[in-house]
Amino acid sequence: MAAAINPADLPILGAIRDPGTKQIFGLTPTSGGNDSGKPARAALVSKLKGSTPGRHTEAFGAHGDKYITIFFPKYSAAPYEGDTSIIGLDNNWWKDFSVAALCQAMYNLTHDLRKQLKKDDINNAVNGKNNDLKTRLMPFYAEVFCESFLKTPYGTIQDKTTGKAQYVQALTSDAWVTAKKTQALEQQWTDAAWELYHHFVKLHLLGASNGEIDGVINQLSGMGLLIPPEVGPGNWPNYLGWMDPAVITAQDIQGDAANGILRSESMPNFSPYGGSSSMKEENSFEFTANGQPGSKYRHSGGGGGSCFTGETKVLMANGNLLPIRSVEVGEEVFTLQGPRRVAVVSTPTRKKRTLFSLNGHSFRFTETHPFVTEAGSSGWDGAAFSAVSPRALANLVPTLSRLGIVKTEAGSTIMSVQNRQAHPVNVDLIEKHPLERPESEDDLLYDLILEPVDGSFPNYAVGDDTIQVLVASEVPRIELAPYAAVTILKAVQVASEHIDGRPIPINRGESPSNVPHVFQVLSPIKAMVSDPAALAMDVTTKQTVEDLLSVFVKEDTALQQTSYPREIGDAYEQIAAHHGEEIDALIDLGWRKIGQTENNAAQMILSVSLLDIIFHDFPLHREVCERLSVNVEARTNTKTNRTRYEESDEKVSSTFVRHFRRVFYFEDVDIDEEGIIELDFDVLPAGEDDPLPYTARAVVPGKLEHNYRMFEAILGDEDEIGLLRFDVRLISSSTMQAEQNRSKTWDDADKQAFALALGQCYGDFLVQQIPQPAVRPTRPWYKCACFSK
Repeated sequence: MAAAINPADLPILGAIRDPGTKQIFGLTPTSGGNDSGKPARAALVSKLKGSTPGRHTEAFGAHGDKYITIFFPKYSAAPYEGDTSIIGLDNNWWKDFSVAALCQAMYNLTHDLRKQLKKDDINNAVNGKNNDLKTRLMPFYAEVFCESFLKTPYGTIQDKTTGKAQYVQALTSDAWVTAKKTQALEQQWTDAAWELYHHFVKLHLLGASNGEIDGVINQLSGMGLLIPPEVGPGNWPNYLGWMDPAVITAQDIQGDAANGILRSESMPNFSPYGGSSSMKEENSFEFTANGQPGSKYRHSGGGGGSCFTGETKVLMANGNLLPIRSVEVGEEVFTLQGPRRVAVVSTPTRKKRTLFSLNGHSFRFTETHPFVTEAGSSGWDGAAFSAVSPRALANLVPTLSRLGIVKTEAGSTIMSVQNRQAHPVNVDLIEKHPLERPESEDDLLYDLILEPVDGSFPNYAVGDDTIQVLVASEVPRIELAPYAAVTILKAVQVASEHIDGRPIPINRGESPSNVPHVFQVLSPIKAMVSDPAALAMDVTTKQTVEDLLSVFVKEDTALQQTSYPREIGDAYEQIAAHHGEEIDALIDLGWRKIGQTENNAAQMILSVSLLDIIFHDFPLHREVCERLSVNVEARTNTKTNRTRYEESDEKVSSTFVRHFRRVFYFEDVDIDEEGIIELDFDVLPAGEDDPLPYTARAVVPGKLEHNYRMFEAILGDEDEIGLLRFDVRLISSSTMQAEQNRSKTWDDADKQAFALALGQCYGDFLVQQIPQPAVRPTRPWYKCACFSK
């Protein structure tokens, strides 16, 4: 602590006859090292953790552990936590704050759940709670300040009213004001707001009302003392100079909650969709499930797909306009590459989704439907697609982010079709159309998937009678990740008899124990671990994407027609959405090991594979450098290690996605199964030391299922500008040596062979997990002219 004024130097303090009042007048904590602010803030964070509501639901409705035990197993009330009642916010308020902060931590840390969380709603709730706190914290801080800093002299003050009067007399004396004005003139009063605030807090402790303290401030101002506005009349109770940081967010709790948020948990038997298994982030999915505390911050799901309403007009190959609900499989539509047949008509239901329209036109679409931009139409450098919600589209359709997705909004440009040529059109207005009637939830929406051309799905044109605009289908771009496409198509082909005719249950926000996330749980990683021998590669076997696309064709010779097995298409889309990017990385790094069980956790080595950086919008470095590098620091409780990754020389990057596919072994970082590993990422221009304004931070549990997990870290300090994707593996030194040797010879032939082997392995795993139906349901097939030669 430090004395703001030496009483011996100011005779005016002699007017303060009460010894306790005289002593506290000269006591002010050192700015920046507040022994009162730190415990006060710690008590607020502890109150937040202790207010965690609810409990996990087990199978068949049984009650599981309380969430406070799951996310904060070491919680105990911090000193002064009981004093938070002074703030005047009830337990329900604290519960709501706890839920919002936990959901914010889940958004920051999770990979699968993040895609379903309502980021803006979460951040708005956390900001709102901090605004509530800001106006109420002064009495609480005063209490902690008194107990931790002023307790002895304050306790000797017998008459608080007299003490208050004497304190005001000293504070408004000519001697004190002149001394402060002199300090300010000489630029020696550098902590004026800090010192004044604590004088006002001490007056509060002596019984002065806020109005009385405002009067003292006005009196000081009238005497010529410059009052910093943050501690001026009416503002001073909101001053938070003692609280660093000045807001309470997920950053305060996610280190403690990380293990509970990310942990894989055992799941019940999913029959007839597979046996018991485990699910990543299961506690987080449960916490945000319907009826659970965090449900309002999660999209309910089940809406599915990027689509249009049925009256939307499609430009056909013959130049006619046809409502999309009337377009049939096999009909030819217009594309810039020439007429193309419709392979699939996708028809999800609307559910609760808001629809949108642009520039007053009548056709309506979902927030994630991809519109083609001028760059996407011409092949220029720039984002190829736009959508009302670019990030939701990137989550829904893997690989699209590699081509760039920008926001469809007023001032943006998309492509229209005029005289069979592409022309830019400005977006002047985007209008929302919320669901008006509950029965409209069952309305069908529509999307078309056309025959692929050179391994790629062409765009088509939709609109109304006055305009047609170019749009993309909601499918992953096979041409951008051909090896991953081979793996997924091979897996679906192998398991087709078990998937065909068995509708996949869709979790619409229910507890994972009640409605499974089938293809999220039945992952390729589990397949690799269940039968490592199945990954034996045969480089002589060749199958291309075109060879494997036949899985989508079902010939009915009696009816002389080709049909599209919808469940197989659904399986492909779900596997691609959940695992497509991970499969692509697994193949590129196929020389690495997964699922190794080490006997001694203390001897395991932390290895981090830096995979990709995905930018949500035009990156700021675009005009600064061509290639990027990343500095990585790994920390545990006792050790720190650092390395630098350079951008890949083999995998072609784009403006919006930078590929690294680099591995580093942190041999000096100790592993604790009960602890966490913190990773800091700083992005730099390749070959330079001055960092770009891109940083990311991640928390990794010290215990990982199969000693492996892929993660995504948010790129950007305040504004989310992108994602950094990486995987973590815990391996032995012998495994490290084997990997390093194998990496030297890994080539495209190996990748092709590994992609097929992984697809076969994954397909066999799905066959084991999803028993073939005893009786195949009778239902009409969807006619399909797709993929026929």
